[in-house]
Amino acid sequence: MKEFLKRPIAHRGLHKKNYIIENSLEAFENAIKNNFAIECDVVLSKDHEVIVFHDYSLKRLCNLEDNVAEMNSNELRQINLLDTKSKIPTLEEMFYQVDSRVPILIEIKSGFNPIIEERLVELTRTYQGEVAFQSFDQKACEWFRDNAPYYNTGLIISSNEIKKNTIQELNIDFIAVDINNIESVDVQNIRKNNLPTFTWTINNDEKLKLSQKFADNCIFENLLI
Repeated sequence: MKEFLKRPIAHRGLHKKNYIIENSLEAFENAIKNNFAIECDVVLSKDHEVIVFHDYSLKRLCNLEDNVAEMNSNELRQINLLDTKSKIPTLEEMFYQVDSRVPILIEIKSGFNPIIEERLVELTRTYQGEVAFQSFDQKACEWFRDNAPYYNTGLIISSNEIKKNTIQELNIDFIAVDINNIESVDVQNIRKNNLPTFTWTINNDEKLKLSQKFADNCIFENLLI
């Protein structure tokens, strides 16, 4: 995990509203130019390709009523993100773009579906760069524990309570905690046991100061760090 502790992590890439769109190849390149690690989200297309996209629906970022899962990857790759020329990338395209230059933190959405874990391992197996996986879904962490324990995997936490036994049972490598809960006793006790602790989403100076005091790294956006 040491490579993920050396530099802040850009949330969905280093994006700018209506100019460089989140989870786009342009956002990832912007992060690389500024020497930030990258956080991204993945969902499955109809033909079981791993798509780098946050939402299940295309409404917010593409002004379409369709869902990602209802379209094949070739169709999705032709769609513009908002009013830009940026397209929706596949994970394979993202890997090609990043080319091992910075670490990539991949969030697997909740709603366990082992197909996406299997495809992630297939795609990541030949990638030479630093990659870690995280999810709110404990079942995703369990899948990696049981099937691909050689990958760094973390649990995303949005409450101020987390059981030490849960962390041990999942055999995870890090936790990613909502900044609003980063000061909790449970979280800080786990951190004291040498489990790397990230915090999200850091989008103002006050949160940044908290993250520097109570976490080992931050996932940020809309900041000059």
